[in-house]
Amino acid sequence: MAVALVAAGCARESTVPLGEAALPPATQGPRAIPVTLQDYMLGPLDVVSVNVFREPELTQAEAPISLSGKISMPLLGELPVAGKSTEEVARQMEALLNARYLRNADVSVSVVRAANFTVTLDGEVNKPGVYQIPGARLSLQQAIALAEGTSALAKLNEVVIIREFEGRRYAARFNLADIRAAQAPDPQIQQSDIVVVGFSRTAQLFQRAIAVLPAAAGLFLAVNQ
Repeated sequence: MAVALVAAGCARESTVPLGEAALPPATQGPRAIPVTLQDYMLGPLDVVSVNVFREPELTQAEAPISLSGKISMPLLGELPVAGKSTEEVARQMEALLNARYLRNADVSVSVVRAANFTVTLDGEVNKPGVYQIPGARLSLQQAIALAEGTSALAKLNEVVIIREFEGRRYAARFNLADIRAAQAPDPQIQQSDIVVVGFSRTAQLFQRAIAVLPAAAGLFLAVNQ
């Protein structure tokens, strides 16, 4: 019976398309899903720095974004910035300053702390959860390392990245074993991606088989895996 279950588990093929081409590219459309913090879409609890050239009284080293998605600026008051890139916010501030107070305002905005640049790790990883991306770029291997690697029951050829783009959900399947062996490219994780590591029924049945065998037999199987 166990053999039949293992065979059935191995025969089942995933319907999720294989490879990064199944996901929307980062350069697609004017509101592309960001790869770097330069294009990161700001959100509540992020912190940005605002530099107004030759206007130190308007410059802020750290400007926190409120839960309502706004920052408070001298002269300009509260400005809605959630869902915008730092470049969009800078151009918005320039337009407002030029209209009311300055001539040829030159504003730059950068991310100090990105509370919303996250990835969700689920399935057969050692520590599932939502993780803040620690830098401007993150690969699939690095994302799984945040969750302290895959579990003993992980099905490495069934690692799925789920991504939302313009109101639609996309999914693509990757073979982590091939990526680790440098036989396949390591895809880049995007803001708010969900990574699900598949469950191997074969591995579960193998572990159960070892558990019911005598100690000597279990040792023999472990040595000869």
